[in-house]
Amino acid sequence: MSVIRPAEPRDRTAIVEILHHGWHDGHAHLAPPEVLTLRTLECIDAIYGVSDDTFYVAEEAGRILGFVAINGDELTKLFIAGDARGSGIAETLMAFGEARIAQNGFTVARLLCQVGNVPAEKFYARTGWVEDHRAQYALWMPEGATGHFTAETMCMHKRVGAGR
Repeated sequence: MSVIRPAEPRDRTAIVEILHHGWHDGHAHLAPPEVLTLRTLECIDAIYGVSDDTFYVAEEAGRILGFVAINGDELTKLFIAGDARGSGIAETLMAFGEARIAQNGFTVARLLCQVGNVPAEKFYARTGWVEDHRAQYALWMPEGATGHFTAETMCMHKRVGAGR
């Protein structure tokens, strides 16, 4: 049985590897070549390093199966290790993240999903998230990178906590 707990410094390598593989699985086919070449393990580590999100990991038998990250009313990241996909851990982490957002006093949670990431789009719809609108959002670029890139993004919401 897995346990969800706050991420600790010792989890960084596992989180970065899951995020790296998950980003490439879900987003690489949508990214311009200039962005794709910058999404190295080191770049993903830099993204993690500057994040002010709160991360929670799902751990089982000493192994990180996935993680969820929140920031205020936003569920910012939900990534699952490749061999743990389909195990139900995504639903567990999603429910945990939603509950944490509600515990922080919010009644509506938000998330962003890049248009074209079909598995994520379907997962979010299946778990009760509703598209609010679409917009172009800037893609994070590492320090020293040139160019400005955006992605069409679905802005989604879901009622959480009291008054569901």
